[in-house]
Amino acid sequence: MTQEDPKLLKAELKELTRKRRIKANRNGTYSAPQTREKEETKTLSGKVDLHPDGYGFLTVDGGGRDLFIPRNKMGGALHGDRVKVSLESFRGKPEGKVIEITERSVQQIIGRAENLAGILRVVPMTKKFNSYIYVSAASAKGIENDDVVMVELTSYPDGQKAGRGQITKRLGKLTDPRIEDLIVLNRYGIVREYPQDVEKYVESVAQKLLKEPGKRTDFRELTTVTIDGETAKDFDDAISVDVTDSGYVLYVHIADVSHFVHPETPVDKEAFARGTSFYFPEFAVPMLPEMLSNNLCSLRPNEEKLTLTAKITYDEKGHRKRTDLYRSIIKSNKRLTYTYVQGVIDGKETEDNKDVLQLIKDSERLALLIMKRRKKEGMLDFDFPETEFDLDKNGEVTAVRASERHLSHRIIEHFMIEANEVVSEFLEKNVDKSVYRIHDKPDPLKLKDFSSLAESFGLAVVIKEVTPKEVAKASDIVSASPYGDILGPALVRTMAKAEYNSNNIGHFGLASESYTHFTSPIRRYPDLMVHRLICNRLFSAHYNSATDIDTACQKSTENEQRAENAERDIERFKKIKYLMKHMDEPFAAIITSVGPFGLSVYLPTLMLKGTVTLESIQGDVYQYIKKAELVKGRRTGVMYRAADPIEVMAERIDFDIQEAYFYPV
Repeated sequence: MTQEDPKLLKAELKELTRKRRIKANRNGTYSAPQTREKEETKTLSGKVDLHPDGYGFLTVDGGGRDLFIPRNKMGGALHGDRVKVSLESFRGKPEGKVIEITERSVQQIIGRAENLAGILRVVPMTKKFNSYIYVSAASAKGIENDDVVMVELTSYPDGQKAGRGQITKRLGKLTDPRIEDLIVLNRYGIVREYPQDVEKYVESVAQKLLKEPGKRTDFRELTTVTIDGETAKDFDDAISVDVTDSGYVLYVHIADVSHFVHPETPVDKEAFARGTSFYFPEFAVPMLPEMLSNNLCSLRPNEEKLTLTAKITYDEKGHRKRTDLYRSIIKSNKRLTYTYVQGVIDGKETEDNKDVLQLIKDSERLALLIMKRRKKEGMLDFDFPETEFDLDKNGEVTAVRASERHLSHRIIEHFMIEANEVVSEFLEKNVDKSVYRIHDKPDPLKLKDFSSLAESFGLAVVIKEVTPKEVAKASDIVSASPYGDILGPALVRTMAKAEYNSNNIGHFGLASESYTHFTSPIRRYPDLMVHRLICNRLFSAHYNSATDIDTACQKSTENEQRAENAERDIERFKKIKYLMKHMDEPFAAIITSVGPFGLSVYLPTLMLKGTVTLESIQGDVYQYIKKAELVKGRRTGVMYRAADPIEVMAERIDFDIQEAYFYPV
């Protein structure tokens, strides 16, 4: 280096400093400048989940943790709307701002009419739509207070501006028996009647198709039974089991709906539009007309029926060795129920038919081996009871209870899982494009939040890595605790939603690398699609639909979610109506969480959630102490924490939004 080099270096440093490419520090050193480069604002797309208080959360497309959207940044978005949001931050925490509503979720709202000094408005009967709707005078003619109506929106609410619309249908009075059925049916666009062209088509071709079964494998000599609930009318599946020198052979026979419902026919188009059957406490709305769902396709006892059969061969330890698929014909020996089969297993019922008795015993042994294997593989077994109602002749609830879950239920469930899996594996190897039932991994952050929730109930639930086995361990801890009814569903909510897709990513919950739905084509459209793929590949059928598989999978997923939401809503309506008749009765409850509002409680006997506000707790002034996560009386020191048992009575019922408010007794 020459003597001039230091001068040159100094000049270069000065020039770089002038151009702000480096920063000159006071101690004579230099460093990179702390400049804020203008970055393009990051945007996310997804669906809005609106809270009654006006704020919301964005369910982000592609998964990940939900993004909070404050009330003043909702941009007029409503529950279920698809939106674009800009990613922002407030006090170091991420939040979103709606910058575009790309698709509206609702055009029609069910609500209760309310007349205020001659001005008619409608109170939406859902807490997810937090604005009154003012209706045009012409459409409000003849409408009275507490009429339940459907409103078509003509102007969406935005901020302080209420929605506007016109009444398109009157459903009845709020006090009418079973008005909740009409509310839910209309809310989700569920139509009980079938178009005349569909009914006529079925009548004209179904019997003819029955007489033309085509080439089939005859399984009529096998001992075969159906096992379903007491009130079931459509029997999709039947089973046979043989014991061999080297293990077992399971036959899962499924109604061959594809033989009767061909692509692009009127009945197929209607089934595609419905996507699934809908189940209400007192009735069902089937995907297929009754002539098919309850008659020709239903595997009724002592009748020859057309089926697709998965024959699965097992070794003596319950491991699968071989699968064969057949287009078949069967004749069920008997229609059994879960309760009766469990009675036979427990020795409380006597089965006179020796072949049927042996079938029950063999089924139990094989199912226990399968269950042991699948548990070892990491299958999640969320075995939660469902709600059952006793109803009077008017459809009014006289009792609410949790359904009983038996080994007999699990036998059939595991046999169906096995059949679904082997069919999926076959199609994955043998067709270019198939229908899969996929279930992605849960979000690790949601699992972490669940661990914190479990800790508030005194349970140490540590999920080290996101695998089925680890989550299954957590599920076992929760199920064995007194809080299974509360924490079990909370763990389920951390899971990704299962869906139909032509891209197979596996099924996390079942610890399955390849899974589909094959076993319920009477009530699920994807199963019918799977049957057609099998018949096209193996039996020279030509069931080609104008709708591509990807579109059909998306539509089927949407219809499934619609059915789940409808069934959840009608159950809550029924429970709330039952509670309204028992306002003077105390109920045992468990505190699920505490907050500035008060206490969230769960009533196990009704399987119902509710709220205890701070103001409703008598005898002291109660306040929420965030650091300790409890509610405490200032004078008495009485405390309420999550997991505490509490006895409550109903204080008021908000039937408009199906919410129950309680007070401690």
